[in-house]
Parts: sequence; structure tokens; C-alpha cells
Amino acid sequence: MPAVCQKRYFRRVARDFERSFAAARVAYEGNDTRNALRELERARRAALKQRDEEQLRRVLDFADGSLARDEQTEIERENLLYSVRQNLRQVSRLRALRGGDPWEDPFPDLAAPQAHTRTFISRGVKFWIGVGVLFGTLLAIAFVVALIAGAFSSGGDSLRLRIRNDTSGRVTIDWCDTVACNGDFAPIDRLHLDAREYAREDLRPDDVVDLFVVSGAKIGRVCLPVRVDRTYEGLADPETVVVVRVSQATPCPGEIVTPRPAAS
Repeated sequence: MPAVCQKRYFRRVARDFERSFAAARVAYEGNDTRNALRELERARRAALKQRDEEQLRRVLDFADGSLARDEQTEIERENLLYSVRQNLRQVSRLRALRGGDPWEDPFPDLAAPQAHTRTFISRGVKFWIGVGVLFGTLLAIAFVVALIAGAFSSGGDSLRLRIRNDTSGRVTIDWCDTVACNGDFAPIDRLHLDAREYAREDLRPDDVVDLFVVSGAKIGRVCLPVRVDRTYEGLADPETVVVVRVSQATPCPGEIVTPRPAAS
């Protein structure tokens, strides 16, 4: 390919990446997780065409910090994470070979001879294949989610979130991975707040959105998805405490809420 044509090609691919990545953000913030993952997959392919490790890591960070709304989107998210990690292994190996440097595998666990991707199974199919297979699938999901959470959690900075119960009744607040928030996706943490009480949760700053499911006699069961990474990036002081209110919760899966700095 002539040099001029090659430059035009890579500029177009770079634009494709940025367009798809931005579309993924818009879809995710609009509670359209499925389309967000599809746009991230397009961004991954564009980044791979350019062998751009930085862009691939942007896709990895977004997907790793995103929140699945149901089993199908959780599976799609896991498959995307697997693909982009494999791409990073390939691109980093090629870079090392070209530079004559030793290659260090960024994800050595992927070299193990085991399955890392899964296929969505509809309810009708699950009925026919039996309760035993379903139970085994749920165990596999829990195992993979636990591996991902353990491998990528960090004890560094955090978004200091204060959740205030500004309703007139007692509420229970569950910090969840999915809207269902039960079984293998049991709450990460649970809070009980009386009227006008508040509690603090420290959230990992590279999460895109964290979900809180709120229930109470006066409000029923509602969802409070909290925007994390952009809130943290926008703070002048990372030690700032930010606040969300229970009254901001909406019918599940909920409208994403941006926390505001606490009044000094």
C-alpha cells in the first residue's frame, strides 16, 4: 500500500475508533448496555487494526468498569474482556519481537488451556437442558466474576460516596453487580438507613457506573446507578466526599445519577 494511502487508512481507522468509543459511552449512560458493548467491540476491532495498545487498554478499562444489566450482557462483557486481553497479548508480543526485547505476557492466565468465553442461553433452551446444567452455568458465572473482581481490584484511590436517606422511612440499600442482586450476584454490601441517616461507600474510581438497589416500605424497590469514573475525574481534590440521595432512585434499572460534592 502506498505511504499516502496507508496514512489515510490509519486516520480513518482512528476516527472509527473514537466514534465507536464515544458511541459506547453515550449508549452506556443511556442505560443501553447491549449497544454500548457492541460499540466497544467495534472500537476494539479498530484499535486492533492499528495495533494500538493504548486504545485497546481504553476499551479494556471501559469494559472492566462497566455494569452488566442482565445475564446476557454480563456474558457479552466477559467475552469482550477476553478478546481485548488476547489482542493486547498479541500486539505486545509483536512489539517485543520487532524491538528485539523479551516479551512479558500481560495476561499469563489466558495461556491456560481452559474456556474463557461463553454463549448466552435463552430461558427456553435452559428449560430443556435441565436444572443441573443451569446450576453449573451459574456456578461458572460466579467463578469468572470472582476471578475478574479479584484480579482487577485495587486498594488505591477511591470515590468517597455518601448515600443520604432523604425519605421519611427506613430503607435497605444493596450495592449490586446486577439489577436482580440475588443468588450468585448477591450484594457486595448492604446498608440499613433510617430517615435522614447517611452512610459512606468507597468506590473504585475506574468503575463507569456502580449500582445501588434501594428498597423500603414507602418507596418499594428502585435503583440508583451512580456515575463513578467521570465524577472522580472531575474532582479538583480526590479526597472530596460526594453525595447522592435516596430520592434520586428511579424504577429499575434506573437513571444514572451524577453525585455532587458534599456541602462544606
